[in-house]
Amino acid sequence: MSNHESSKYIQYLPRIFQNGNNEDGDFLGRLLKAFEQILSGKTEMQETLGIEEILDDFDMYLDPELTPPQFLEWLASWVALDLEEGIEFFGAEDTAEKNVNQVQILPLHEKRSSVNRQMIGAIVQLYKKRGTCDGLLEYLQLYAGEESTISINEFQDTARIGESREIGHNTMVGNSSTSFFCVNAMIPAHSKSMLENKIGLIRRVIENEKPFYTNYRLNVEIPEMRVGVYSRVGKETLLGGMIDE
Repeated sequence: MSNHESSKYIQYLPRIFQNGNNEDGDFLGRLLKAFEQILSGKTEMQETLGIEEILDDFDMYLDPELTPPQFLEWLASWVALDLEEGIEFFGAEDTAEKNVNQVQILPLHEKRSSVNRQMIGAIVQLYKKRGTCDGLLEYLQLYAGEESTISINEFQDTARIGESREIGHNTMVGNSSTSFFCVNAMIPAHSKSMLENKIGLIRRVIENEKPFYTNYRLNVEIPEMRVGVYSRVGKETLLGGMIDE
């Protein structure tokens, strides 16, 4: 690049300022190079985006699937959401990138999915269902992951002969506590530590999201091979069993 190269911004000035004004070349044109770099970016001086292009794509910073990892916690604060820590919630890519210092923090080129990104995108609609069975179920399913199966029974229907009933799962004997419901979780955990973390998270979500006057029971089931009952590997069936760690 020549030291005397003029900025393209010179063409927008009155004609009297477009001519060179010293023996070394166009001083004003070279001076405007700094402003061109900041506003337009991607000049011969440095390959970075300028303010104009960043503002054109500002909506991408507000998209949970496209916002850079460094912006996730900031974006979550807009919707009063505390993100869960850990690679299982941020995802491997976001975990590796969210603390990296970059020259420019730009939106992602392709959509990226993780538990925290899904929660940011879904939380506003979930707020509308707060205190309901459907809202709690969606909340739990997002945090438990697609591989886990969550269901909720409110024990409002009486038992009927000829229908499938399981004591403690969808049927109770005797009186129950006021406003009682049961959360059933099938968790294909490959280790005891993973299982304990999932159960702890599920209990915390229930305690935070359920109406304060309600009571609940959490039933956790570890899937195993049962021909004709459980057979989907990785969701309802674990090969090799659970390991201790």
